[in-house]
Amino acid sequence: MDELFEQFMIEGRELIAAATDDLLALEENASATGRIDSAFRSIHTLKGSVAIFDLAPMGVALHAAEDLLGAVRAATKAMDAQVAHTLLGCLDRCDRWMDAIQETGVLPLDAPREAMQIATGLLALTGTSDASAAPPATAASWLHDLLERSAARLDDERSAGRPLVAVRYRPATDCFFAGDDPMAFVRDVPDLLVLDIRSVEPWPPLADVDPYRCNLLIELVTAASLADVQRLFRFVPDQVEVAAVPAREASNGSGLAVSAEAQRTIRVDSLHIDRLLDLVGELVVTKNGLAHLAARAEAGMEPKALGAAIRAAQSATDRVVADMHRAVMDVRMVALDRVFRRLTRMVRELSQRLDRHVTFVVAGEETRVDKAVADALFEPLLHLVRNAVDHGIETGEAREQAGKDPRGRLDLRARTVGDQILIEVADDGAGIDPARLRSAALERGALTEEQAFAINDAASLQLVFAAGFSTAADVTDISGRGVGMDAVRSAIERLGGRISLASKVGAGTTVSLRLPATAALTTVLVVRAGEERFAVPLDIVVETLRIPRRSILPVGLGRAFVLRRQTLPLIDLQALLGLGCPSDSPDVRILVVDGGSGRVGIAVDDFSERLDVLLRPMTGLLATLPGVSGTTLLGDGSILLILDLTELIG
Repeated sequence: MDELFEQFMIEGRELIAAATDDLLALEENASATGRIDSAFRSIHTLKGSVAIFDLAPMGVALHAAEDLLGAVRAATKAMDAQVAHTLLGCLDRCDRWMDAIQETGVLPLDAPREAMQIATGLLALTGTSDASAAPPATAASWLHDLLERSAARLDDERSAGRPLVAVRYRPATDCFFAGDDPMAFVRDVPDLLVLDIRSVEPWPPLADVDPYRCNLLIELVTAASLADVQRLFRFVPDQVEVAAVPAREASNGSGLAVSAEAQRTIRVDSLHIDRLLDLVGELVVTKNGLAHLAARAEAGMEPKALGAAIRAAQSATDRVVADMHRAVMDVRMVALDRVFRRLTRMVRELSQRLDRHVTFVVAGEETRVDKAVADALFEPLLHLVRNAVDHGIETGEAREQAGKDPRGRLDLRARTVGDQILIEVADDGAGIDPARLRSAALERGALTEEQAFAINDAASLQLVFAAGFSTAADVTDISGRGVGMDAVRSAIERLGGRISLASKVGAGTTVSLRLPATAALTTVLVVRAGEERFAVPLDIVVETLRIPRRSILPVGLGRAFVLRRQTLPLIDLQALLGLGCPSDSPDVRILVVDGGSGRVGIAVDDFSERLDVLLRPMTGLLATLPGVSGTTLLGDGSILLILDLTELIG
């Protein structure tokens, strides 16, 4: 992807987002003329950018949108709900086309047909019918036909995501007089998978065939690179159409889509670059200081003075490295508004489709997170929002019967809590009935009768995170409360976060996501169990304390202690990891941790320093090792295991 096209992808998404914001505002206040002008400018600019590249269908749709907004600006057409809805639909489709271009490099095969439908709908609202709005012929139609005919031969390659290239070669009728041999071109194509040769016109009787007139149409699919194919046919560019073959959509089996390629670009304020350059300069000065210190050591510097100088150099290096880390993290940080904005459109479309009135309130969209976290958040949040609109918020009639405002409310809130991000999706719908959850779990065999009787309401709510669990009376094509919640939890945990759910019958449901603000460093507390050292993520540690051993009391088959009038279970880390018998020292050191299902005490032999470490996930044979979330490399070269206490204590 060249630099100009990358710039188009970045600016194109920003223009779509800006126009969408303007149109959503116009839905609430149609008289905001400033918003109309702003939306018109964004769409006009985007249409001009599209014209630079071979994206004719997208340009057709945007041209029609520009015409409709022009009529609104000229006051010959009123801005009403239908106009806003149609324009937003056009922008939403353009956004999806941008996703397709990002992943495959080309527009989808059905883009010309969709562009025609969009343009027709937009032009109908202006009261005109412009035949020139039809998209010009593109590679999509012949490519679609070729792939249909070759489906059996290409299915494995496309499903595996293998990059393929299709070629449609129609040699000029007098190509032989120009010295071209069409079949020689075909023979030189490497990794040929499909070859289809047929006549352009019906063949005349053999006696009337002109051997010097080419009547061939050649279509092929190859696994060669696009650059290699273009090089082979470089002498006949006016006779060849080349198109990338889109891979089949993949799934991770969780119901959450997997994109072919994450966005790799970030728009960075030049001030961040200047800051990094300044820090590099400081780092160079520190490095030169170390060289000077080494020379003094070789010259026989007194050991005590040498130690003090080394300590000072280390302190300076620590400061510069810490500042550089913060600066790099600032570069990677992006606001959540680009994720929340897409959800705003989704809620609006779902509420219209389900005939439900929903007020969607977004707060904290300026909250900044690591780009990797932001990119991975959209799918889980989309699932939660769909659940809330489809199965959480009741119909207007049902809400009125329950004495509620017929218009439901859905809140999406984000805020920074320490070094974490807290995101909440809260609706004021019917809520989740714990009794129904227990009944459904009994029917599915997920709980025994004894367990169902003993489990409390708070623990019952956690059943929605079981794979395939649902209490929805109707399974829709939009969502089902509980269906896929296990996939949402898995997605959040892969980001190093946690998910929790709270609900009250008749009052609504709140799903909370706690995520690290950055995906690069993790703060851990180093603890000792027996002779071994381990690390525990600091975000789940509530406090550390030391209590007399006599304060620990037996409770059933386990042990517990009382902390500020609250009885907490106590688990010995050494016994939990199978490292031998626990220590019998008179005092017990305890980590009080909260893994989401309540506080628990973890007895350790010692706890020491707090470190910022780069967590590396377990790989290979150790990838499935339970209770370990990853490893990190310490300054002395040793490897430290980072424990997943939530999994260990169940």
